[in-house]
Amino acid sequence: MEATSRIKLLSFAFLLVLCLLSTGGIAPHKVDARDPACNGSIAECSEEAEFQMDSEINRRLLEQKKYISPGALKRDQPVCNGGGSGNAYTNSGCLPTPSNPHTRGCAKYYQCRSGS
Repeated sequence: MEATSRIKLLSFAFLLVLCLLSTGGIAPHKVDARDPACNGSIAECSEEAEFQMDSEINRRLLEQKKYISPGALKRDQPVCNGGGSGNAYTNSGCLPTPSNPHTRGCAKYYQCRSGS
């Protein structure tokens, strides 16, 4: 008789522990972001704030208007066509005029063949 009551008591205790564990009686501690003791990252202190910042960053990135110019899609043509709004390279496309052209004169000091 004593063995059956002991088995019933152990099975009741086992079921009680199982019910407590399955209902979430032991939940992880949630840290509040306003808690001054929270020295971790946003993800560690507050999951809600992390996802809000993520959506805010994504919203700002998507709000930017950056377009590809039609000239950038042409394969055989330089993109800048005259330097753009700064007009750094006026009519020569993307590259400036050569700084050392082959048609320069030669001083007698260098003893060139043409003697010019």
